[in-house]
Amino acid sequence: MWKFDESFSAGSATQGDNQNGKGDFFGDLVCGLLERCSEETLSYRPSVPGRIFRGHALDAAYPASGVVEVFVETKMAGAPKSPRNPSQKNRLGRAGSADLDKRVKEAGLKTIDLKAEWARNQGVGGGPTGDLLTWLRRTKPSCYILLAVRVVDDGDLQRTIRMAQSADQVMDGCGLFCYGPSVGRYAPLEVPLSLEMDRMVTRICEQLRELP
Repeated sequence: MWKFDESFSAGSATQGDNQNGKGDFFGDLVCGLLERCSEETLSYRPSVPGRIFRGHALDAAYPASGVVEVFVETKMAGAPKSPRNPSQKNRLGRAGSADLDKRVKEAGLKTIDLKAEWARNQGVGGGPTGDLLTWLRRTKPSCYILLAVRVVDDGDLQRTIRMAQSADQVMDGCGLFCYGPSVGRYAPLEVPLSLEMDRMVTRICEQLRELP
């Protein structure tokens, strides 16, 4: 990732490379880890109906067809300063937390919509109640989000952690990996144990193993 971002800083990687290539890489990495761990197949599903919206695109879902049991959203955020963005004031680049508010809210809405449709399809009621967080936890499908975020300073890190904690409430779980510029490389940064990426990947893997 350091080498990629160095290319982006130099202008040899495009904004499309940054927005799509990094995200696709991270999604493929997560799918590979979960599939090897669980011995199940995760699939991209482009049009899964919700209660309100006709179709949601799911980055990694199980099973490949029929009623979704588990899905995982993967997001990368943050980028170094590049020649294509001369207005960026921070020499270290765009804060990772700057993009998370929108992405977390989008993932939360998707979660609520899919769970509400699952409840409707059961034909026994069980839609959202006044205690929304409890309802979200006990309703299928299981919805997770994994965030890999490049942060530029401690303030950016703390804002990122707060957004991840919000995602962890509205979804069944959020895994977070933060990294920041060091000398000639990136360095991983400490996040709360409850959000650590490897712990969340293990939790999702264990759930996939237990499914019929």
